[in-house]
Amino acid sequence: MPGPRQPTELVVANGRKHLTRAEEDQRRDQEVHVPVPDRAEPPRWLPKKLHAEFRQIGEILRLAGLYAELDRDALGQYFLARERWQRADKLAGKAIREQDEKLAKEWTTVQSTYFRQCRQCAEVLGLSISSRCRLVVPPALSAAAAPVEEDEFTRALRARQNRAAGGS
Repeated sequence: MPGPRQPTELVVANGRKHLTRAEEDQRRDQEVHVPVPDRAEPPRWLPKKLHAEFRQIGEILRLAGLYAELDRDALGQYFLARERWQRADKLAGKAIREQDEKLAKEWTTVQSTYFRQCRQCAEVLGLSISSRCRLVVPPALSAAAAPVEEDEFTRALRARQNRAAGGS
């Protein structure tokens, strides 16, 4: 059984399959392309206190190529579920400290529900380690995506290589 269809750029970068220009164009025409937004704007229903963090994480995802305008609600749901989980966690901890088993059980159930929601949103958005590991990015593309600052050692090595190439 074949695996999931990969984007044309990935197939070409992997180099395992030869595609003619016509085949590449045909595949690209069939692909859905969602434009990357200029910035991550939080949804209106999200509480104001979560807007700054939404913009921060949204910007990280946007720069990584993992965020589109369609992801706005999923990211907002992540922050809302996380905030509610934190509140339920505090109340469950308080009930445990007060040794109120019935209340502690109720709050840990609520806490578990919100944690599950938070984890599902994180999985969808690539915010967890396991979901990022499932992303398929060829080595050539991933290396090109992250510009590396040249340190002193690299500059000295390049200068030495240039001198050696010029001297030969």
